[in-house]
Amino acid sequence: MNIVTKGLEPARVLSYFEEISAIPRGSGNEKGIADYLENFAKAHGLFCYRDELHNIMIKKPASAGHEAAEAVLLQGHTDIVCEKNNDCPHDFEKDPLKLYIEGDYLKAEGTTLGADNGTAVAYMLAILEDDALVHPALECLFTVQEETGMDGARGFDGSQISAKTMINLDAGPEGVATVSCAGGMRIDMRKQMQQIPFAGRALRLEIKGLMGGHSGTEINHNRANANVLMARVLYNLPKANIISLAGGSKDNAIPRECIAVVAVPDIAAAKEAAQKMQVQILAECAELDQGFCIQMEEVEAPPTMGDCACSKQVISLMYLAPNGVLSMSPSMQGLVESSSNMGVVRTEGEDIWVSFSPRSSVESRQDQTEQRLKILAEAFGFEFHLRNRYPGWAYDPNSKIRELAKSTYEQMFQRPFRLEAIHAGLECGILKAKAPQMDIVAIGPDEHNGHTPDEEVSISSMNRVYQYVRALLEKLAQ
Repeated sequence: MNIVTKGLEPARVLSYFEEISAIPRGSGNEKGIADYLENFAKAHGLFCYRDELHNIMIKKPASAGHEAAEAVLLQGHTDIVCEKNNDCPHDFEKDPLKLYIEGDYLKAEGTTLGADNGTAVAYMLAILEDDALVHPALECLFTVQEETGMDGARGFDGSQISAKTMINLDAGPEGVATVSCAGGMRIDMRKQMQQIPFAGRALRLEIKGLMGGHSGTEINHNRANANVLMARVLYNLPKANIISLAGGSKDNAIPRECIAVVAVPDIAAAKEAAQKMQVQILAECAELDQGFCIQMEEVEAPPTMGDCACSKQVISLMYLAPNGVLSMSPSMQGLVESSSNMGVVRTEGEDIWVSFSPRSSVESRQDQTEQRLKILAEAFGFEFHLRNRYPGWAYDPNSKIRELAKSTYEQMFQRPFRLEAIHAGLECGILKAKAPQMDIVAIGPDEHNGHTPDEEVSISSMNRVYQYVRALLEKLAQ
């Protein structure tokens, strides 16, 4: 194998990163990397636990003379997001990633790099291999399917964890520690639309030009939601019977576009009403979503349409559903505590589906949002389906590892270290719920353009963070 990073530091970390980059490990395809990790543990005489999901935990005893120190859990995930350029022939099921260096950055040709979270895997392997390092007993947890719902962490047996301190290696950028994250869930609602013979005229409405964004990290910007705006527009039409709806593609993304085809008795009156709504909405959101517009055109009439009662129920639920920021944290200024995002609306045959992604760092607030949505579903005749709920990770005002992480970094590099909470999900919340005794901090190197073929990681930052993690372990061994 051609060694792209030969001669660069951290040598062993980069060597392991290149080795695992040759192993296909998209979410749900982690058996190969699990085999590799299991063989690594056997070759180094280390305890290895593997579950049916292919989560791996490797344990290493404390350095001689430091057996009294409490065990520390290091954690990251083995799966990567598989995205590539349209002209890239790469097969994520069998091909190794093709790494290259551009300046200070490690990249992959035409594909995601897998630094999210291959850096964590490489860090842990280098640390487990290093018998010269002073450290407490180590529990290194490699989870799976993080990118598709954190299924690995949710399915892991928490009784395997004895550590009281955890360092998650799936955060960043360098010089920032994540100290709290939101929990989340997915709620899907389904309603069968009563169909009646078409009457009137068919009007196609398309909302476009919105900024959108991630429903966790960018929900605080109060960007407009195309699905919510469409409900508002339809509610204000003289009479609209739904023929079809299509808005958003992912529950965790703020939808930028929504298309509705409706039957109306008077096409001119409907266009006039929609135009009036466009002026009103644009005036409200001009600074944030100045590209907003509603495109309208008459289209060919279908044979059937949703009846009036069902259409009103769908529009009313979409209009009333909690969306956007629901509460702010009282303990951390500027942090969103709870939110909800109406990410997807779609018609499938005679069915209407509406999907939400609620988040909260407070479980009781998450309960409240779930209940509000369930009440709405029942009121408007929708089936209610809850899935993939995972807990948040609340800010701990008494965290020792947080203060140690801050002081150690500032001593080593003579620059400020920032603490932040995020309104997005990390595996920390799930693992904290399984092992409540753990004091947790999340760190990582400088990475950019994650989940895209432009993904890159700074080599110099990888080195600094590696040395930083080693220093933390040495202090935790005392």
